[in-house]
Amino acid sequence: MAKLLKGDLAVGHLLRRAGFGLSAVDADDYKKLGYDGALRRLLDELDAPAPPDPKGFDPYDPGVIQQVWLDRMANGHAPLAEKLALFWHGNFATSDQKIREPVLMWRQYQLFRAHGAGRFRDLVRRVSRDVAMIRFLDGNANRKGHANENYGRELQELFTLGIGNYTEKDIREIARAFTGWGSRHHTFVFTDAFHDGGPKTVHGQTGAFGGDDVVRILTALPACHQFIAGKLLRFFSHENPTKAEVDGIATVLKQTDGDIRSALLVMFRAPSFRAEDRLRGLVKSPVEFVTGAMRALGVKTTPLWAHGSLERMGQILFRPPSVKGWPSGTTWLTTSGMVERLKAARRLAQAQPDAATRPDAATRFDELAFDGQLPAQLGPLLKNKSGKERIALALSCPEYQLS
Repeated sequence: MAKLLKGDLAVGHLLRRAGFGLSAVDADDYKKLGYDGALRRLLDELDAPAPPDPKGFDPYDPGVIQQVWLDRMANGHAPLAEKLALFWHGNFATSDQKIREPVLMWRQYQLFRAHGAGRFRDLVRRVSRDVAMIRFLDGNANRKGHANENYGRELQELFTLGIGNYTEKDIREIARAFTGWGSRHHTFVFTDAFHDGGPKTVHGQTGAFGGDDVVRILTALPACHQFIAGKLLRFFSHENPTKAEVDGIATVLKQTDGDIRSALLVMFRAPSFRAEDRLRGLVKSPVEFVTGAMRALGVKTTPLWAHGSLERMGQILFRPPSVKGWPSGTTWLTTSGMVERLKAARRLAQAQPDAATRPDAATRFDELAFDGQLPAQLGPLLKNKSGKERIALALSCPEYQLS
């Protein structure tokens, strides 16, 4: 039996994985709750609506949708809801570089934020009607007699089943089922004249299927439960889950009709999630690195320079590199990416509001970033260091790049 993380170590571990790290504002509240209480609070906060858009919010202002979402990750009161939205953004990856309509990308984020913890089938139905997705995968070109297979392929390969769990015929038949699903301006429309109403055979079932029928069929397949279970585990828990671990979460999804909240609850309660050897076992993405530092430092607004820094690290929100979504793991730790992290560490330390005036500010950051236990190699480096210099060194250390 693996030894489990306890106390502040366990709470800090949970907040890094199920959010972006402990916040200078509410860290003490989470610690008082203990692990189970902190988990209940995170799950309860999934029901909280997203904050209203800022006064004067215009999604067409360059960089504003990235700015507002980063601010919510860094300072919002529902960190799991934002982390889950980031997960779905990587799973159902679309990019404003093709769509070139920031308001549509913002609406897609709002979809993930509002419905990401519900039933997976319902989320896929909504995504299939999402105008950003329709434009990204050429849904408006999908018409009776000239079916476009882009969505039918990616829906199975990347969104619900994974490679090897469908056939070319499934792709063709699913494309036919989605004919007539399109958009006009910023609104989903179904055009009956463009729809192929004939019989289709999808994964062994035959009928005059439309798009909703396809979603129902795909999300009920065991392969779908396995696929989503594996992705949840790799994103939130550890990179190489065992078959038994995947099977366990897949069983929860099957028994709850695909309820994501239930899967998260079981995953975060599992001994494999809280095992001591899982501590700092995942590499933080650039967004996690920056927003986590902001939370711990109490920085309220994402600095403007951070957008260029994140781009040089390789991650721009609403612009994943491909329909496959974001990379993960050590892929983030390129030489150029690490150089940029070191630069960002110094600039984030400079942005710390209390470092220059409060002698305990750097020590407080140590408590939040490392759960009160400095890494063995970091302690000697920080000896006799204080203020912003101490914070910059802590942000730069190898252990801080891990969650």
